[in-house]
Amino acid sequence: MSGGTSTTEVEPTTTPADAPQDANVGCVGPTSETAGKSSACAGCPNQSACSSGKFNSPEAQAAAQKQTQALQQSLDNVSHVILVLSGKGGVGKSTLSAQLTHTLAAQGYAVGLLDVDLCGPSAPRMVLGDAYKTAQVTKSASGAWIPVYSAEHPNMACMSISFLLQEHDSAVVWRGPRKNGLIQQFLTEVDWTGETDGLDYLIVDTPPGTSDEHISTVQYLQQATAVSGAVIVTTPEEVAMADVRKEINFCHKTKIPILGLVENMGELQLPLEKLQFFQTAGSSSDSAENTNVTEQLMQVLQQHCPELLTKTNVKIDLFPPSHGGPKEMAKNFNIPYWGVLPMDPQLLEACENGKTFVEMCPDSTAAKALNGFCQTITKELTVEEV
Repeated sequence: MSGGTSTTEVEPTTTPADAPQDANVGCVGPTSETAGKSSACAGCPNQSACSSGKFNSPEAQAAAQKQTQALQQSLDNVSHVILVLSGKGGVGKSTLSAQLTHTLAAQGYAVGLLDVDLCGPSAPRMVLGDAYKTAQVTKSASGAWIPVYSAEHPNMACMSISFLLQEHDSAVVWRGPRKNGLIQQFLTEVDWTGETDGLDYLIVDTPPGTSDEHISTVQYLQQATAVSGAVIVTTPEEVAMADVRKEINFCHKTKIPILGLVENMGELQLPLEKLQFFQTAGSSSDSAENTNVTEQLMQVLQQHCPELLTKTNVKIDLFPPSHGGPKEMAKNFNIPYWGVLPMDPQLLEACENGKTFVEMCPDSTAAKALNGFCQTITKELTVEEV
């Protein structure tokens, strides 16, 4: 897609849930009658194993059935599973995942946040604040992992590799198979029952890209037919949107319904009273020669037009939108555009401290956006009244 003006990039090809992770595009699936024999199988590293019937043996089918039953049993008390995806790093997936979790919990729903960003787990801090450093996962009598619940919101839980590391700053240097094994454990061996008798929503925070963690998560969830939908996150510059288009195609290929597209950090909004003002000496931009005149200006405003300090927000566009930006991209892909989540220093502070932003700053534009996103989720993915 060039410039976000064509819809031809949405490929109709879908990938079976049981396809190997390194399968070719157009894989028919290892249990298909034409496995290893289809034209799409040419050159695939799994062609020999598929054509031999390895995946169709009684043993293989029994193992697959056992895994499916474990997935279904583990997620039986979870009403809806929502993936937060992007394809691009640094666009705010974890921020959105955490604050969706906080906001839904504040609305009274039972919510879990599953962090499958195994190499960069940031969800625990965003849910628990500094308490994540001492939080530990325990096991139930049946041997299942019990996620960590928030002390402030007992209807909000989190599961992450961070809770399993001896040192929080340890690097996770794992190859694909080991990552896949842990994701499988997260999806089959975590007991989300808690005091709420299960979850209304399980938010899954994913890493950038469309590789191991994504494929494993989607394939395992699809075995249990447990993916309710995905929320796509992007920033408005073309560098980000180019990767996000790939993620949208990934959702189409794997038959994941896209609930909506969020435009994150495209603008900065904050009250006028939060700004600082500097006077530059001459034409120099050297910060050493800049004089902070914030106090003087605020005194003038307070004296002559105090209402500006409490009733005026400042908006700054941080990225020039490319070719119509995310809204146009959503239109071209025929997916819902949820709107802008503006950058707000207090939102970043809430994430740093594991706080619920919509409770901290209920009147802010970002809080209203988050409430709107969650209202859309609860309207489209209904649960019993809480």
